[in-house]
Amino acid sequence: MKLLRLLILSIFLTGGLPLSDLSSLQAESSEQQKKKRKKKKKSSDKSSSKKKKKKKKKSSSKKKKKKKKKKKKKTTEDANSEESSSNAQAIESSSISNKPIRSNSAAYADEIFTLTGELEASNKELARATRYFNEGDIKPKPVSMDSKPFFTTEDFEKESRLNPDNIYIQRQLGLHYESKGDYDSAKEVYLREVRKNPGNPDSHYFLGSLYANLGEMQKAKFSFEEALYLDPNHGATIEAISMFMGSQEEKDLSNDLLMYSSKKAPDGPAKHIASIREAMAGNDFMEALNLSEEASQKYPEQTSFVQLVGENQLKLGRVEEAKRSFQRAIKLDPKEVKPHVSLADLYFEQGKYVYAALSYSDAVYVDPDNSDYRYMQGLSYFNAQEWGRTASSWEDLLNYRPNDPIVKSLLPQAYYIMAVEFNRVGNPSMGRQAFKNALSVNNNHSSWLPGAMAVLGKYYRQKNMYNESLVAYQEVLELTPNNADAYRGMGITYWEMDEKQLARASWERSLEIKPDNNESKGWLILSSQGS
Repeated sequence: MKLLRLLILSIFLTGGLPLSDLSSLQAESSEQQKKKRKKKKKSSDKSSSKKKKKKKKKSSSKKKKKKKKKKKKKTTEDANSEESSSNAQAIESSSISNKPIRSNSAAYADEIFTLTGELEASNKELARATRYFNEGDIKPKPVSMDSKPFFTTEDFEKESRLNPDNIYIQRQLGLHYESKGDYDSAKEVYLREVRKNPGNPDSHYFLGSLYANLGEMQKAKFSFEEALYLDPNHGATIEAISMFMGSQEEKDLSNDLLMYSSKKAPDGPAKHIASIREAMAGNDFMEALNLSEEASQKYPEQTSFVQLVGENQLKLGRVEEAKRSFQRAIKLDPKEVKPHVSLADLYFEQGKYVYAALSYSDAVYVDPDNSDYRYMQGLSYFNAQEWGRTASSWEDLLNYRPNDPIVKSLLPQAYYIMAVEFNRVGNPSMGRQAFKNALSVNNNHSSWLPGAMAVLGKYYRQKNMYNESLVAYQEVLELTPNNADAYRGMGITYWEMDEKQLARASWERSLEIKPDNNESKGWLILSSQGS
């Protein structure tokens, strides 16, 4: 009914329903009211005759009168509801035939849909950008994608006790312990399962994956060998070892295990991976791509082959095809970190820094202990000029690498730019806090302030704030008078301001200070061609 009243009101206010139609509706409703009143009189006359016949006592007559009053109230309410429903039907029928109302309703619905979509997108972006930030803890805790936040340790342990022979429920308990950083308890679970299920390759794989996560590669190798001994084509084990390509120790372990599996199963997936790697090592990337695509068709659920397809496409310069392959690998197994990193690296090389940062964020989510991913996440945000997100990423990184020299230099720059921007928009208190944050990271401001001003000069130029850009570069020259890069940046700003002579003078001065400054040379050549 509330919606109906609002619809009537909107029709009236927007002029969608003519006044003549309203008067005709009122006339129809008055005729219906008269008919209903006549029906009410007849029903009340019949009820009064029945009352006279049934009268025996005063008390009973009083009770009946009360009942009659209640009935009359109900009948009047029913009549009113019928009247309102008939009015509603009339109004609905008129509104359907009225075209301007339909367009207004569609506009309102479209506006609501758009606002809802923007809100959902904003919430998703906020959740994605902040899910990695740890609050309160000095050392961030690893996060497992398998753990459910609404299940407690007691829940997992109880389920484990109730199902002692279910190896996969025990696996969930072990993963929960890993997510809590309780690796000793997780190891106890996996060792117990190896003792109970020595003939199940999964139990050996669970133990091997824990050892690999802890960096105990030799122990991981022994466990993976046991899994492959029982099943040379054990998918999870082959998937895991095919992705070990970080350190030389990991590469050696991976190659040894692949050869072990290849000997036991000459036509298994391990043999295909070994052949693809051999072709890649010989720089025969077309052959490696063909082998990867064949293996991917034969083993469509193996993420490693889709990953290898993407890597070889990238080697052949097929960037867009490689991107699709990495995205397909992520869809197959979101918990595998290598496709996330490959996609992030690709975006970074393309200069799509926001997308690179989001992909590195996914890698951090899968492998939270890897400080390199956290560094690249922050660097991507820095290059994208997302200063707040840069600060959040690198503040988190300092928990892992507290003395990282690059972060100690670049993070204060991000904070300083935030301070300048807060002051510019009229929020000096936030500006002072941002400057304090910069000094708390590195109180030797002379080591990072010239760099911050140079970045600020480029930032303002890209926002077409040319005067502010020139002021920033002049600040750099005051701090470091013979800064060739500052002259180069100032020249680019002058060039975009259509000050050709000043631009050339700036680049010439840059080359006087640093003759091998190729960027300044390039700009001078470009300026001479354009004149």
